[in-house]
Amino acid sequence: MNQLGFFHHANSEWSYIDNDLITLRFRSVKDDILLINVVEYNRFTDYQKRIKHDMKKYLSDTFFDYFTVTFKPFNEGCIYYFELNDGINKGYYGEYGYSSTEFVRMGAYEIPRIQKTDVYQAPSWVHDAIFYQIYPDRFCKANLSDDTFEPWGNKPTFWNVFGGDFQGIIKQIPYLVELGINAIYMTPISLSHSSHRYDTIDYMQVDPRLGTEDDFKQLVQTLHHNGIKIVLDAVFNHSSSDFYAFQDVLQNQENSVYKEWFLIEKFPVKVQRDKTYQTFGYEPHMPKLNSHHPDVRSYLINVGKHYIETFDIDGWRLDVADEVDSEFWRFFRSEIKKLKPSALIIGEVWHNSDYYLRGDQFDSVQNYQFFEVCNNYFLRKNTDLVTFHHQLVHLLMMYPDPVQRALLNQLGSHDVPRMLSVANGDIEAVKQAVLFQMTYIGMPCIYYGDEIGMEGLSDPDNRRCFNWNRESWNQDLFNFYKSVINLRNNNIALKYGSFSIIEHSKILIYERIYQNHGVLICINSSTSDELIDIPFDYRTNEIKSPVAIQSKSFQLFYKN
Repeated sequence: MNQLGFFHHANSEWSYIDNDLITLRFRSVKDDILLINVVEYNRFTDYQKRIKHDMKKYLSDTFFDYFTVTFKPFNEGCIYYFELNDGINKGYYGEYGYSSTEFVRMGAYEIPRIQKTDVYQAPSWVHDAIFYQIYPDRFCKANLSDDTFEPWGNKPTFWNVFGGDFQGIIKQIPYLVELGINAIYMTPISLSHSSHRYDTIDYMQVDPRLGTEDDFKQLVQTLHHNGIKIVLDAVFNHSSSDFYAFQDVLQNQENSVYKEWFLIEKFPVKVQRDKTYQTFGYEPHMPKLNSHHPDVRSYLINVGKHYIETFDIDGWRLDVADEVDSEFWRFFRSEIKKLKPSALIIGEVWHNSDYYLRGDQFDSVQNYQFFEVCNNYFLRKNTDLVTFHHQLVHLLMMYPDPVQRALLNQLGSHDVPRMLSVANGDIEAVKQAVLFQMTYIGMPCIYYGDEIGMEGLSDPDNRRCFNWNRESWNQDLFNFYKSVINLRNNNIALKYGSFSIIEHSKILIYERIYQNHGVLICINSSTSDELIDIPFDYRTNEIKSPVAIQSKSFQLFYKN
């Protein structure tokens, strides 16, 4: 029995509550432990009464096996330890580590009481959500004859504006319905100088280049009428240097009533490269807001509430969320959820986000770990299957299952090069990545234009104008997107099911199961055809085992 591989941690992704159920996970060295039981008891009443719950092997990687069990505790809380059996010896694992003798009163893990406030709960609609990210200036311009802006389709730069607008998006809602998505994440819409609008001048004013408030109300209402939700982008880490509060600082310096709204290191304050105040990155035109200050908090929370009260949006994506005070996010969440309990709150965090996903800050984050792992394996092709498998297990163990189901899984965005360019034009590689995205656990999100084969390297090249001439589209890729979106929309196992990996040396094989429904997905990224053994439940008169999966292809099998 190799004790070096044993791991568990209470009140974490290894031990979490979902409604009145508790899920426990345990790690051991691969192929070392045959049987693990969770032993549950109550040390305050009849501590000799022990209830055992059999753990099942959930995942394996190169080095470890991961076991899991979900059960309803027989008390208000849960006191437990692990009983281990390697076929020869029996041992026990608790809060003090390994023991050759069973725990009597002390040494077990303990969750004293299951509190409702400890339960992470995202809006129920995340299970059905398929997002589509829109960069408003580049998606659709209602009136192409308007020559106020850069001609539609010209090469994008950091500062040119093309005039995409709300009416253009309204015009293309039938297209979004055809595609099959049911939620939109839209980059900022407030008054600003740039096309990206992350330099907010007036948070309460819709940028007139996009249209009027009535235009935006019409957009939200039309989206809702078509079963599509809309999440806006909130830029609360920083503002524009033309934001009224910062302008007051520039004018009045130390005497400004807004000087504590920003993180000023010394006066005088000037907008220049050699700045004396904190900013987003190194950009002097984007001064960092002091989210600790009560007036700043009040102002920004009112912004968040305003767009829900006035326009009925369905949530917020929070820009640069990990650089903003967490206490502010807790206040923000509380106020937004009071106003609209179904509102979705997504943080932009590029690293492990467990700290933000405990039910008191965000419902979700942009899952950039998923993005990177998939890009390396499917598109860049610089990761082999064994490594991808290992990394995938790491991702699945990073968060509790309810959190995994709410993560925003993107293969592209306005911050990274486009998929087809990363894949050097390999359409089949893109298809495999998209198939994995649409059949994986979590909320898939499509970056506008990826579905028609748009290309583009780093910003600003990845923010080209959408070409609405259908003859220019990659119709094969577009039709593939529609088919896999339709598959996800109409398969209960892909929306609600468990996720497990079936080990194979050459083919990525995984399974989604919900009740009696199942989907077995086989993706062959190798250069040779491979035989796989099909589980009995998926065999039919037409499908025998083994089955050959051709090189650079995939195949799905179903059971009901």
